[in-house]
Parts: sequence; structure tokens; C-alpha cells
Amino acid sequence: MNYSPAKTLILFFLVLITAGTVLLLLPVSRNSGFDCSILTCFFTSVSAVSVTGLTVVPTGEYFSFFGQTVILLLIQLGGLGYMFVSTVVTLLIGKMALKDRRIMKEIFDISSFSDLKKLLYKAVFFVLAIEFIGAIILTAFFMRQFSFLKSVYLGIFHSVSAFCNAGFSLFPDSLISYAGSPVLLYTIMFLILLGGLGFFVIVDLYDTYRYKRLHLTTNTKVILSISAAIIIFGFVFFFLSEKVYAFGLLKNASVLDAVNNSLFQSISARTAGFNSVPAEHFNRFTKVILSFLMSIGAAPGSTAGGLKITTLALVFVFVRSSVKSEEDYVLFKKRIPWDLIKKALTIFIIYFTAMAVFSAILVMFESSQASVDMIFETVSAFGTAGLDSGITPLLSAGGKFIVIASMITGRIGILTILILMVTSTVKRKNIKYPEARVLVG
Repeated sequence: MNYSPAKTLILFFLVLITAGTVLLLLPVSRNSGFDCSILTCFFTSVSAVSVTGLTVVPTGEYFSFFGQTVILLLIQLGGLGYMFVSTVVTLLIGKMALKDRRIMKEIFDISSFSDLKKLLYKAVFFVLAIEFIGAIILTAFFMRQFSFLKSVYLGIFHSVSAFCNAGFSLFPDSLISYAGSPVLLYTIMFLILLGGLGFFVIVDLYDTYRYKRLHLTTNTKVILSISAAIIIFGFVFFFLSEKVYAFGLLKNASVLDAVNNSLFQSISARTAGFNSVPAEHFNRFTKVILSFLMSIGAAPGSTAGGLKITTLALVFVFVRSSVKSEEDYVLFKKRIPWDLIKKALTIFIIYFTAMAVFSAILVMFESSQASVDMIFETVSAFGTAGLDSGITPLLSAGGKFIVIASMITGRIGILTILILMVTSTVKRKNIKYPEARVLVG
């Protein structure tokens, strides 16, 4: 049986979105007093499956316990999407065509297809273990304010939402009410970080420690170093921006609170979308920098979407080598093959081109709103960051559909779409054209 991983991945997300919409439309999914809205349920389902976190209604108020549970399952399955699909298909089908094995390697960025099943099992175990530990810590924290059963529920929901970089919260102000609670902030931060590093990095770190290997893989080194650099940049910017001491928006905040919330927003803004300070009060310059951070995304094989940081690293290597007129593309004393550089450049160009197109269309649909807010909204959706500046519920129906399309495209990924398009339409041509040169500069 010939099986296409790219097609199955896209089909999985579409079926999951449809099923989620149908379940959220059920009367049992809403609290009394709220009207049924197909667009609202569809938007919420897409946001949950794409682990974005943008919402048009308060999740904890609009949806009942059943509806919230549906959203939680959508987040979990959406975050573990292609791991889940690949494990099931591998176990049920057992074998694939050679062409599709190569495609699977491209999607997972692994060197050996034979190790895929073992790698996925180990990754799923670590995911569930991390979410379980996070839920225990958060449950203990919430017990100071809520009953035991509600604390358990809040702990599980926010642990899964944080690890999957979804940004969904059951509190109407996200986590703004807990801006002065370091235990909650740092627990959420570590969950976001581990989810954003990617399943394969977590496994590599574990194997390196367990088997006492001397070196991490180059892929892990790239992800850890670029992630650290972006987090530090975001932290310094947030701490110094918005009238110093973390936004000046935290009333009576101490320097420690400023540090905690600056670090939290730096980590959350990229992929998760939790707020510990009111983002709608950010100035335009802050929103521009935030848009840059949100567009980068996390690691390949992670629960987050957006432009992968490894892609950004390879683009940087290409630019550096070109400026220095170097023949080889070197990263951590390893030579990077040209086909990977070319792939990264292709994804980089198409990613930002598509983001610009979606932004322009949203600005056209929402001409009454500020352009910087519309661009901010699009980048948040396309990068599946989910950071909301307060305008998502105010969008028109057309604007919401643009945001929905952005979330779906950002979660499935440019690489998967390219694989599907290229393998479906391109035929190899044995034609070699004469060389020509054009002026550059």
C-alpha cells in the first residue's frame, strides 16, 4: 500500500479540526446564556489544533467543562500531531514505498527510518512525563486558591496547554492575575521551553546523559544556542522597553517581578501566547519587535509552529559564508550540504512572502483597524504564537477566516506543503539550459 506522509499529515489536521468544530457546536459544550456560533467554534477548533491560542471568546466562560475538555484534547492531539499519525501508520501499515520513506525523513529530520518507531515511542513517553510533572506542580499551586478537584483540572489543562505551546488559559485575562507568582510563571516557562525545543532534542539530551556521550548532535547544538540567543534578546528588550522595569504596566512591581515577567514574555511571545502583562497596551515599537520574535517559532519536531529556528540558522550560515566568500557552509565545525541550505532559503523566502500576503489581505479586510495591529495579528496566527493584543474578537467574519487560514498554514508548515506540491506535480526534466548572468546589487 502506497502511503504519503505529507498528505496524511494534512488530512489528519483537517479531520481533527472538523471533528473539534462539530463537538464544540453541541449544546453541552457551551455554558448557559451563550448563543451557538459556527464561526466561533470553527475558529476555536483551528486555534486549538494548530496550538496557536488566539480566541474570539473567553474559553473559561463561553465553553462548559465538556467543551473545555474537547479543546484540551484538540491541543494535545494537535501538539503531538505528526508523531501520533506516524506511529499509527507505521504500526498498521508496516512498510512504505522508498520515495515516501525519503519524504518521512524530510518531515522528521532524522537520518535513519529504521529508528523512527523507537524514537517516537521514547518521545511520547517524555512528553507525557513532562506534562504530568507540570500538572502536579501547577495543581499544588492552584490549591492555595481553589478546591482540590478544580486545582487538578486547572493544573492538567495549563500544563498541556503550556507544553504544547498552545497558550489557551481558563482565566479571562490569561495569566495577568498571576504576574507576581514566580512558581506559576517559571513552571509555565519551563513547559513552554521543553515543548519548543522539540521531541528529538529532549531525547538526544537524555541519551547523551544516559550513555555518557561526549557530544550532542549538531541539530541539538543549533537549537539550544539559537533558542538561548533569542530568549536573551527578548528578555533584555522587554526589560528595557515600555518605560523600563518590564513595561511599566505592572503596578507596584518590584525589580524581581520585572525580571520574572520580562523573561516570561520573551519565552511566551515566540510560540505560546500566554500573557502575564496586558499586550493590548504595548506601544508600536514593542509590537514590531514582538512580531519579529513570533515569526521565528521553535524547533523541528516540537509542539510549536512558525519558522523553525534551524531554518533561520542555515540562512544565517549562508549569508555569513557569502559575505566572507567562503566555499563551504560551516556550523559548529561541521560542513552543511548545499541541499539543506537551499531548502532553508526556499522555506525562508516563501514563509515571509506568505506572511506578507496574509497580512496585506487582513489589512484590506480590516481597514478600520490600525495596520500595525493587523500585521501583529497575522504574524501571531501564522507563527502559531497566539499572542493577542485584544483585537481578535473585534475582527469581521472575513478577517477571522484570514486568521484561520494563517493558523492552518503555519501549523502544517511550509515544508510539508512544499513536499506535497513538489512530489505531486514536478517531473524530472533532463534539460540543461545555457548559463547566463545578471547584474546584482
